[in-house]
Amino acid sequence: MQSIMFNTYPTPIQYYGEFQGNKIYIKRDDLTEPTLGGNKVRKLELFLAEAKNKDADYIVTYGSAQSNHCRLTVSMSNKLGFKVLLILSKTDKVRYNGNFLLYDVFDTEIIWTDTYNVSETIDKIINTLKFEGYSPYFIQGGGHGNLGTHAYKLVFDEILDQEIQLGISFDKIFHASGTGTTQAGLIVGNKIHKQNKDIIGISIARKEKRGKKVIADSIKDYILYKDEKIRFSDEDIIFVDKYVGQGYADIYPGIISTIKFVAKKSSILLDPVYTGKAFYGMLRYIEENNIKDNNVLFIHTGGIPLLFSYAEMFKEG
Repeated sequence: MQSIMFNTYPTPIQYYGEFQGNKIYIKRDDLTEPTLGGNKVRKLELFLAEAKNKDADYIVTYGSAQSNHCRLTVSMSNKLGFKVLLILSKTDKVRYNGNFLLYDVFDTEIIWTDTYNVSETIDKIINTLKFEGYSPYFIQGGGHGNLGTHAYKLVFDEILDQEIQLGISFDKIFHASGTGTTQAGLIVGNKIHKQNKDIIGISIARKEKRGKKVIADSIKDYILYKDEKIRFSDEDIIFVDKYVGQGYADIYPGIISTIKFVAKKSSILLDPVYTGKAFYGMLRYIEENNIKDNNVLFIHTGGIPLLFSYAEMFKEG
């Protein structure tokens, strides 16, 4: 199955600077399109291609009120002519900016649900749409699933080609780890190509036990899906929960100062929920583990609208 291409790849790799004797590079997956881009674009290209192949006409997905995945699902589905419906988790406070503002720009159909009632709500909506004569296609939150994993296996392929072009070999690849398919795909690529790179996910919410299990399950599912003859162990999944703070969207001073420092140094914007937390965590991880003389790649997975959603925190900081 061919993906629906919204972009010309590869996304660029830019030199950021030195830290603790290591050379830091940033892969700009925030520069994908449309609608302020991010890592979800690569995954959705595959999911929406499958939806087209299945003659679907209505895309349904789930996420939070400020979901990057939902923003891009709405944008890309509209461009391809699908109807689209978001099932969003109820919250006491909705910031009318960031991704939520963009839902309104696209006149998005939204249904709110309690987190404990997500599965039931999804089933009800899908059955209702079928009864009304539509052919719905459901995408799991965050683009979770084998196609999401495959998208970042392809990114690993892309990185290897860029290493040759740039004359660099990366020792470690860091990124923000959420639902786990980005990290699963990178690990799969690392194994298929018999590389020995450390793929290090900085958790933005989950604790290590849960995070590693989800990633391991994604890798196992993908191996069966693609009939890949690879082996992996628990040691291959480096999932660091030390910088989560109090949980998802807990934005502490170190994140704010890191975002400001990176912006002033490189003009690259990070967001406080995902990439800012991950970049902060990467620097601390390098420092605390006394890592020296490595070529380090940070994958910028996007999420820029969230920067504006938490504007007041930058004023305070």
